[in-house]
Amino acid sequence: MCALEMAVLEIQSNGDTRVTEEAIARARHSLSDPNMQEFILSCLARDPACRPSAHSLLFHRVLFEVHSLKLLAAHCFIQHQYLMPENVVEEKTKAMDLHAVLAELPRPRRPPLQWRYSEVSFLELDKFLEDVRNGIYPLMNFTAARPLGLPRVLAPPPEEAQKAKTPTPEPFDSETRKVVQMQCNLERTEDKSRWHLTLLLVLEDRLHRQLTYDLLPTDSAQDLAAELVHYGFVHEDDRTKLAAFLESTFLKYRGAQP
Repeated sequence: MCALEMAVLEIQSNGDTRVTEEAIARARHSLSDPNMQEFILSCLARDPACRPSAHSLLFHRVLFEVHSLKLLAAHCFIQHQYLMPENVVEEKTKAMDLHAVLAELPRPRRPPLQWRYSEVSFLELDKFLEDVRNGIYPLMNFTAARPLGLPRVLAPPPEEAQKAKTPTPEPFDSETRKVVQMQCNLERTEDKSRWHLTLLLVLEDRLHRQLTYDLLPTDSAQDLAAELVHYGFVHEDDRTKLAAFLESTFLKYRGAQP
């Protein structure tokens, strides 16, 4: 109904205090875009079982967006940054030859179109990576989306621990904003072998941060809260509150379903 009202700007109700079915039908028939009409009509099906899920609607032609290679690369970089030195971007940019060709587009019967590193603003790149890290540009249209997944350092097997020690990654920058609202959901993975955790945090500056993670059998609420603090997702003062919130969620879902 919200999409219908946005599409037609106003649903004429002939002075009635409520919107009648006739007014809705007139509004539907006034839609000229066939894609928009299909999108809205599928949501207005009388049988709830026939209505599409919110996730499937993300792939509809009205909403679907193919993310740029830049955004996909930024998310990959952020999710694996704990494996890299803290100032890896700065060090890499210092070592670059600014006159080297970054990309080249062949053109028939004309010289190729070239982009050089000197045309890239590294300050804009740092700002873009920071925005992605803060959840401003999430990846929406993926079946198994993992926005800002929680990194985990796996301990080596005991027999290998004596051969080599894996260095623990340095902590991320500490989060200075407090959490003002938390939402958490647990659902079984497709193979029913694990639980998939989705955690939505609203910070005091109204920034929404969404985190997802496939829980291991050994994971505890206290460990997850500690990792969120360690990697700069949550303020230290929110650790106890978050751990208690996760623990209550685990009891609710794991207690209701074996």
